[in-house]
Amino acid sequence: MDRQTVRDTAGRMFRSDDLAVNEKKVSADYLQANPALGNPHMVRCHWCHQTRMLFRDEDKDSFTRTARGWRCTNCNEHAANQEVRF
Repeated sequence: MDRQTVRDTAGRMFRSDDLAVNEKKVSADYLQANPALGNPHMVRCHWCHQTRMLFRDEDKDSFTRTARGWRCTNCNEHAANQEVRF
């Protein structure tokens, strides 16, 4: 179990896709065992429509972490985010 597995599960939950048996529970247990990670966030730029599932401490691809969320580096716009709770 790692961040990518939790990120994939959260993405399926966000899109309301079908989950494997106990997939949500396994991811929730991993997050409870690692409270520093927090819940993943779906981050989306309203201008260029880039989307990524990120944890609070991550900068990936076209998103840079700021004090108030993320900023899209492609178009320099603030990116909206929604926490995915397990």
